[in-house]
Amino acid sequence: MNRLSTKLILPCLLALCLALSGCLHCKNAGWCEYKVFCGMSFKGGEVTEADWQRFCDEHVTTAFPDGYTSFEATGYWKGNGDTTARENSRVLLIIAPADAKDKVLVIARQYREKFQQEAVLVVTSTGDAIFVEGEP
Repeated sequence: MNRLSTKLILPCLLALCLALSGCLHCKNAGWCEYKVFCGMSFKGGEVTEADWQRFCDEHVTTAFPDGYTSFEATGYWKGNGDTTARENSRVLLIIAPADAKDKVLVIARQYREKFQQEAVLVVTSTGDAIFVEGEP
């Protein structure tokens, strides 16, 4: 192998190892934090608050009946165009076992298809989740 090939292959292998270690870490952790970023604009209109609530009731609550959080955000998205657009957004924050990733991805795909989105971003992080319950 020549020196140039070695310089190209080693960084690629390092990046692959780091990516895989992150995936394995999440699978071995007890809990993951999933964030799903949903744009509220689509060709021909806006997703209304009623549309969003209906989507959550039919898809998110069904998949995660133990609970999740939804909050408003402002997103900036370049997408396939030349300019960066500002868009009202909603973020779903779901704390669930590490094996729930497929359910989260189904929700993201359902939203993308239902509201004609170019993309829906899903971010996964590992961590501990503890409910502090009981009397103060």
